[in-house]
Amino acid sequence: MGRERITHVIVLMMENRSFDHLLGYLKHDSPDYPRLTDIKPSCPEDPAKPDGRRVDTAPSASAVLGTDPDHSHKSVMRQMAGTPPMSGFIESYREKIGPTKQPWWAILLISLKRVWNWLRRRPRPIIAKPDEIMRCFPDSGVPVLGTLARQYAVMVNWHASVPGETWPNRQYAHAATSHGTANIEVNFYTDETIFERLGDAWAVYHDGVAQVWAYPKLWLEGLDHFHDTDRLIHDIEQGTLPSYAFVEPNHGYGRGEGNSQHPGNNLVSGASFRAGEALMARIYNALVANPAVFAQTLLLITYDEHGGFFDHVPPVPVVPPDKLRDKSGFDFSISGIRVPAVAVSPLIPAGTVDRTFYEHATIPAMVRRQFAPHQAPLTHRDAAANDLLDHLPLLAEARTDIRPIAFAPTAPEEGTGHPLNEFQATLVDLAGAVDVARRRVEPRARRAGPEPVVVPPFEPNPATRAAAEARVLEPGSNAEQIVSAMVADFTSDP
Repeated sequence: MGRERITHVIVLMMENRSFDHLLGYLKHDSPDYPRLTDIKPSCPEDPAKPDGRRVDTAPSASAVLGTDPDHSHKSVMRQMAGTPPMSGFIESYREKIGPTKQPWWAILLISLKRVWNWLRRRPRPIIAKPDEIMRCFPDSGVPVLGTLARQYAVMVNWHASVPGETWPNRQYAHAATSHGTANIEVNFYTDETIFERLGDAWAVYHDGVAQVWAYPKLWLEGLDHFHDTDRLIHDIEQGTLPSYAFVEPNHGYGRGEGNSQHPGNNLVSGASFRAGEALMARIYNALVANPAVFAQTLLLITYDEHGGFFDHVPPVPVVPPDKLRDKSGFDFSISGIRVPAVAVSPLIPAGTVDRTFYEHATIPAMVRRQFAPHQAPLTHRDAAANDLLDHLPLLAEARTDIRPIAFAPTAPEEGTGHPLNEFQATLVDLAGAVDVARRRVEPRARRAGPEPVVVPPFEPNPATRAAAEARVLEPGSNAEQIVSAMVADFTSDP
């Protein structure tokens, strides 16, 4: 009566938030919970002067941020450095914000942006300050994630796989390697993924361009495994979930800011952050409404990387997945920074606090051992990863005290063309390359034999490449039409 009762695993991976930032001030009853009010961590204003002014964490963060923090590999290594470790966050954010004394043209540009937002009746951008990188959400600021963390299991030692950006960390969740990249490198990747190990027992649910499209072997022979999140809710309601479901939030591009909670999508209104909470509630409430399915399902909510926000826990030594090194020389022998992770199932006792070390390679390790135990590990990393289902204390019977979470759904935020953040621009570029590849490679029936899938070279579409470089996807433009067509193809069920 153990883990074999879990016949479905759903993973929802959100964007760019550290554990301290979202859950450090969670009001949790367990004495094992690492409350920041007890730990009282701080960060030096200048890491070269550890005895100088220090800034404490505070439960005063809001959904709107002044500037998207730097989370490149180089910056993350600096954030983790110092004596004691984890002393470079304020310095890193100060450098990202730039000089406090702006030239006249920068002041004029800011003023024009404020006037433009005023004319559109949108909140004006706030002014970023270095100390705000230490601000954490109060308990009331994360009502959905916080409730799930208290009512089920919260993993307080789950780290990103790489001290770097979004793409490599999401790649570890799929392939247990980032193919030697610690920063975003837009390309097609041929590494074998956990999806391929499962045969047909998987699906990806998403509402926009998905980073997982970077693995062409998953879609070159058909789009049967790709759906929108409405189909996810339908599959939960009808009991037609696959063994493994990966949910990629809408990262926002062109119109609106999606629901990924990426800091760069929340520089004005905070709509993406609130929509992310609504997405969690929607999936959870659908499970609650079907107790028979919920009793067999593990829902894991986590974040791909810390996004530059402060966390007081240093990285952990890990097993390199392969012999590949990043261009910087990084050998992937340490993890990234801690991120939130919550496991949800009626088989989990309320208030569970799991201190086991996990990182994103735990996901393919757990899914493979659960649904394809005869298959070999993908890399050395997932072979050594802790399996979440080996550590969660599962009850003999499903709990009966389960209630839905009251959280108002949010309508997608529409708008005209707006600047793309770096991550959004890479997705626009990816969508264009997928368009080119799908036009050049004729769809083929699934092979019955072992003949490998031939992955075409990554060839950018000129229109989407130009939009990505300009950092704007104009409504009605050729680039937007290409991106919209790709999203429609991947998410429109026949």
